[in-house]
Amino acid sequence: MSAAPPEVRGPPGAASPVISLPTIKPDLGLNDATLFAVYCFIKNFIGASGTSAVAIDNKIEQAMDLVKSHLMFAVREEVEVLKERIAELMERINQLEVENSYLRAHASPDTLAQLPVAGAKQPAPPQGPPPPAS
Repeated sequence: MSAAPPEVRGPPGAASPVISLPTIKPDLGLNDATLFAVYCFIKNFIGASGTSAVAIDNKIEQAMDLVKSHLMFAVREEVEVLKERIAELMERINQLEVENSYLRAHASPDTLAQLPVAGAKQPAPPQGPPPPAS
């Protein structure tokens, strides 16, 4: 995945620029807004408890587990979609192989002789008429 460099732009009336990160996975909505929402969630989650370092660590771990479970769910969904697509493509390959076998069985020997051999390079089509003999 080639991501564009972050775009730096300043909000209206602000002195410091804001960095807009590229969208990581557009169909899942994983972009800078999502990351900011996770950050706010973690910050609020931590702020609801005391200032104990152990409590903060536990809250961070819980929040990260929640993020991980959401990402794993999204990945599992994507895997299922890809498995279905692979099954469709395999079915199409089988259909085309059957059609190819049928056509080869019913083609004339002259037609079969014109077909390229599997793995062999096809000859280039003629560039134009041959030069006249002098």
